[in-house]
Amino acid sequence: MKQKILKNKALFWLGLVHFLVFILLFVCSNFNDTEILGVNALHKPMKFALSIWAYAWTMAWLLMYLNQPRAIKIYSWMAVVTLGFEQWAITSQALAGELSHFNLSSVYGIVLFALMGVFILTFTIWTGWITVLFFQQRTFSVSTSTFWGIRAGLVCFVVFSLLGGYISSLPGHTVGAADGGPGLPFVNWSRVAGDLRIAHFLGIHGLQVLPLLGYLATRYAIPKHALMWAGVGAVLYIGIILLTLAGALAGKPLWS
Repeated sequence: MKQKILKNKALFWLGLVHFLVFILLFVCSNFNDTEILGVNALHKPMKFALSIWAYAWTMAWLLMYLNQPRAIKIYSWMAVVTLGFEQWAITSQALAGELSHFNLSSVYGIVLFALMGVFILTFTIWTGWITVLFFQQRTFSVSTSTFWGIRAGLVCFVVFSLLGGYISSLPGHTVGAADGGPGLPFVNWSRVAGDLRIAHFLGIHGLQVLPLLGYLATRYAIPKHALMWAGVGAVLYIGIILLTLAGALAGKPLWS
């Protein structure tokens, strides 16, 4: 897997840089007294840096199974630009003690929030295009259950990335209360109301979970049943996401 990730230089460095950014922000957070919505201001850019690291190295691995070298190159550099901008915007606002998302307090905050929306929508559309290419390809160098896991993971990632866009169009990510207040450690998901970020988080990380389920089914299930067990795992995982989404829309916290 390491060699496969290293072959995509753009996504490899995107992931490595964001992992190092996470470490730097983690160290700085221990000396930071600035809070945003009652939480250490550096927690949010830390979470995004970790998420981008996981995305970049996962996608570098998955793209090795797509027979579209030109599309892969274009897509990879698009991801570097769009996600790099997102991380910069979130980190710079955190360092200034300002919200990045839902910031309507100044012209700069409004413009930056709008640009973040444009960049992440661009990224999501291009990822959708890559997903279509995976469905168009008929032969893969991996098992049937694994490549269906890849396809399912990509679909899950795109759909719940769009959910993130929907959340950004709302007044906030909390249902039944204002953003902020008591939350779970580090992730800060609300403990008093519904939080739409949970389904968004679980959905985009289907990019890692669903291909892994496909691989595990190939390795440990009876060969002729591998695809079935991978499908069962995928249905259960997506079902959990939808339950958290329904609970959040009903204003119920994941853990009170």
